[in-house]
Amino acid sequence: MADWNYTSNGQAYGPVDTAQLQTLLRTGTLPIETPVWREGMSDWAPANSLTDFRAATSRTNRLLQGSRDAQEDVQQNKVYAIIAYISILFVVGLVIAPQSRFARYHANQGLLLCLLGFLVTALVSTLGFMPFVGKYAGKVGYALGLGCTILMVLGVVNAARGECKELPLIGKFNLLK
Repeated sequence: MADWNYTSNGQAYGPVDTAQLQTLLRTGTLPIETPVWREGMSDWAPANSLTDFRAATSRTNRLLQGSRDAQEDVQQNKVYAIIAYISILFVVGLVIAPQSRFARYHANQGLLLCLLGFLVTALVSTLGFMPFVGKYAGKVGYALGLGCTILMVLGVVNAARGECKELPLIGKFNLLK
């Protein structure tokens, strides 16, 4: 593991390993533009410009940055974020905690997953009535349903960890402004 140095408020800190620095960036303890350096680098560089920290400084993990109450928001609304991935229950967080950025983010992800589930159901139902294709509709439905289940588990795990990570394939869309 690389030993990194970083600056905060004009003061240099370190060395810390990559995982520690990623956590500081992901949780918003350090801004994503924090200058970092390690041996072998010619000069300090913003953390968000380096591949080692790309995931920790992504748009979704920056969602909660800038809010002094971000960690409190996560802790208070984690349950709503988790249940947002269970079909239509994404509305619970929107109704109970409408001001929570964390619950709203996961409600959006849950809404996308819910819409995908409805789309899969409609597609499989339609294919079931088509000649020749109908006999494969069940297998297609099973595979797509398994994919939706995997996305649901990923969302629940992200919410339980207090992270804002996009679901693969569908997570980049923002339907809840």
